[in-house]
Amino acid sequence: MKKTNIFLFLIILLSIPTFFRMLRPGIYSMQDFHFFRLVEFDKCVRDFQIPCRWAPDAGLGYGEPLFNFYGQASYAVGEFFHKIGFSKIDSLKILFALSLLGSALTMFLLAKKIWNNNLSAMVSSMVYLYAPYRAVDVWVRGVLPEATSFILFPLLILKLEEFFENKKIKNLLWLSLFLALLILNHNLSVFLFVPFLVGWGAYRIYYSKDRTDLILKLFGAVLFALLISSFYLLPVIFESKFIDLASTTRGYFDYRGHFASLNQLLLSRFWGYGASVFGPDDGLSLSVGQIQWILPVVALILSFYKGDRKVRKNLLILLGIGWLSLFLTHNRSTFLWGYLKQMAFIQFPWRFLSIAVFSFSLASGAIVTLLRAKIILVVSFLIIITVITNMSFFKEDIWYLVDDKDMTSGLRWEEQTRASIGDYWPKFGASLPSFTAPSNPEGGELVSKLSDKAVYKIDTEKEEVEIPINYFPGWIASVDGKVQETYPNAKGLIATTVSKSEHQVILKFRDTTIRVIGNFLTLISLLTFGCYLYYAYKK
Repeated sequence: MKKTNIFLFLIILLSIPTFFRMLRPGIYSMQDFHFFRLVEFDKCVRDFQIPCRWAPDAGLGYGEPLFNFYGQASYAVGEFFHKIGFSKIDSLKILFALSLLGSALTMFLLAKKIWNNNLSAMVSSMVYLYAPYRAVDVWVRGVLPEATSFILFPLLILKLEEFFENKKIKNLLWLSLFLALLILNHNLSVFLFVPFLVGWGAYRIYYSKDRTDLILKLFGAVLFALLISSFYLLPVIFESKFIDLASTTRGYFDYRGHFASLNQLLLSRFWGYGASVFGPDDGLSLSVGQIQWILPVVALILSFYKGDRKVRKNLLILLGIGWLSLFLTHNRSTFLWGYLKQMAFIQFPWRFLSIAVFSFSLASGAIVTLLRAKIILVVSFLIIITVITNMSFFKEDIWYLVDDKDMTSGLRWEEQTRASIGDYWPKFGASLPSFTAPSNPEGGELVSKLSDKAVYKIDTEKEEVEIPINYFPGWIASVDGKVQETYPNAKGLIATTVSKSEHQVILKFRDTTIRVIGNFLTLISLLTFGCYLYYAYKK
């Protein structure tokens, strides 16, 4: 145990170069708008809109059901840091730093389980942490949910391995929880990780005796994970028809324009802070990393000479999944994308780099197990070359010396409210807003506004009043204390009927029946999880 703690301490030290530049006031430039989402999630918590579903400032300020469809687990963790005293900017940077440090630690634990060797685990951990794509996710794209998903990938396989090893229910419970967290964090990562999870599980079941029992128990674990995440999954399944999801696969987001070339994937050392574009001239790195793919290939070759059958089988599975993932990033796989229509929502085929990086990094640790002679020198050399050749990628393009107030006012805030406006725009009126930011309704003024509630004082001669908030199922109106039906007008904004006089109109966003069912299933599942876990550990 003491030796393991020493290695964990070394991992923490070696992780510092990947995030130490964040440890100063301000924030760096990034291509996504997760500060805005953290602000909106914070408003939900302050207004007791739990679970969070409606983002009032999204869509130019007309509001969108952002968290009804977008994973929110990482923002919940960020909100914790904010509530204990950190600014929103610092909370966001803490999340990105943890995505790097946490993934290095969880990969160490998994690789130690697979290769039964601390030194092997150390190599896998560093190869995983210092992959160029990890730096792209954090320092270029700034994609928080995908970056934090790298922590969960090793934990899922670790609990799967522990279950196959001792068949204990507590490991299945943790497997369910981690899978639920991945669903709640980034549903695309679930889709990307399915080939690995299914492939590794099938491989382990194939060499087991009680296959039927294992399959049934694992199926139950997956079902339990779905129940835990019901508050999110059920609205995604039944209410996606109310938003324009097609816009996320058209134009720039058409996957056919974002395949990577072999040079980009395997050989290129290019680094940039631009965008993924149609064709081979992308402005950012799409490399899996030279060290990342060379080490497992060398390990596989050595395994045939060393005669270690178990290591060789593990390597064949890991490399098979890794190279399959790389194949899916290349245009030769177009026929598969065309056949599996739902893959279009991945948008960028190079997102499969996350699975290739995971597979190759885990496989890399085997080289230490196979090269037993002068093992300390080998490990030291591998770690040093991994860190040195990739450390320069973990830095910002532009650093902004700003605080929360700067980010939530003026042009910066307006830009964030316009970001990704088409992703969750309701389908009840105009497909996208051709109008300016919302103003008060005719003859009315805004009295107060929360994340899920707005109060207007209205004096109009019209029988129908238009409220400058996007219509979406769940909005109800109270006119002078009397509940009124809301409906979308021609613009897709909330409309309700009033008589010709002065009124107080209160709008409230409430859960629909399907959301209530989802909330109930999640609550019951979490209580069940806690009871079973307590029983399992007590036993």
